[in-house]
Amino acid sequence: MTLLLWLATLAAPPDPPGDWKFVDEVALNGRSVLTYRTVELADVPSRPLHADDMPPAGAKFGSVALGPGGRQRLAIVWHATSKTLWLDADGDGRFAASERHILGDTPLEAKVSITFGDQGKQDRTVLLRKRGDGVAWAVRGYTAGTVSIGGKKIAAILTDGDADGCFDGAGTDRVWLDFDGDGKFDPLTEQFPLGNAISAGETAVLVSPRPDGLAVQARERPNETGTLRVEVARLPRTQIVELSANYVSEFGELIVVKEAEKGVPLPAGKYRVDSVGLKLMGEDGKVWHYSFSSSDRKWDLEVVKGQETTHKLLDGLKATVNFKARDEITPGSSVMVQPDVVARGLFLTRCEVGEKFASYGREVEAEIRLTEPGSVVIDRCASGFL
Repeated sequence: MTLLLWLATLAAPPDPPGDWKFVDEVALNGRSVLTYRTVELADVPSRPLHADDMPPAGAKFGSVALGPGGRQRLAIVWHATSKTLWLDADGDGRFAASERHILGDTPLEAKVSITFGDQGKQDRTVLLRKRGDGVAWAVRGYTAGTVSIGGKKIAAILTDGDADGCFDGAGTDRVWLDFDGDGKFDPLTEQFPLGNAISAGETAVLVSPRPDGLAVQARERPNETGTLRVEVARLPRTQIVELSANYVSEFGELIVVKEAEKGVPLPAGKYRVDSVGLKLMGEDGKVWHYSFSSSDRKWDLEVVKGQETTHKLLDGLKATVNFKARDEITPGSSVMVQPDVVARGLFLTRCEVGEKFASYGREVEAEIRLTEPGSVVIDRCASGFL
């Protein structure tokens, strides 16, 4: 494998609690708080199926992306003609009888467990419904509590905007703040995308939730600034066609860097890389399109007041392989091989290649070979990056 780098008004909950809590409901006072996301389907599964898990001919395959960075992926099998839907809800790589369903006109409910990093695992409910010839999913529930702004307690809720079950997605998830204290959230003046500075009186406030949405801080946007200069690690004689690097500060602000090798002024403080979209053109004119995401919530990049900080994006890129087996590995037994392309907390989620400046192309596959001493190939398979 060659890589060129590489809602509508909502009423506030009565008597908002002092501490944040998860509310396992699809709506708040009759209005939906769900966001459905379409499952990306393919003709072949990203992982080989067990011999006893063979779906009807013509089935499509995909996954539900949950948890920080969508790192936790639960496999989906969808057969539109028979309305057969399988969901590997426990993530064990198999489809038990209880995980095989017929999807009707009412959304299907499935219990799952989502890992929120240091906050551990929490039970949630995934809802699946038909969308066109495919399926879409959402994670039921929202979180509710209060935030302190200017010494005043303000009722608030958090809603999941990208169906990953998390509530800290800068640019995707939403925070609702009952500024006027009327017990309602106005969608025009009291609903905000996370990652944006919110005007509160004569100051600007940033809201920073924990991934599980059960702890939230509202802090004033820093006034001191520094400069961030992004360098993209790549092979020689390649050109950057397009870059979109999303950085999130420790205060919760989203900063999108569109140009490499150029200083970008931004508030001083600590940052982490949330996701990266990159297009590189090689000497042959072909454009490689890479998408990276991160499940790491560590702010390991610091921008110092009055100074320029250089960040080498995608530095240390490498391929790793994990082997999983239920029992002891013996000759003839089956094992699961999971390849990853990673770079300091970022992991590759998509790789496509096309002609010069093409927006889309063919998805690149990695060939995985199992060899014995002497490089004799025992078995091989292909894997994409979804």
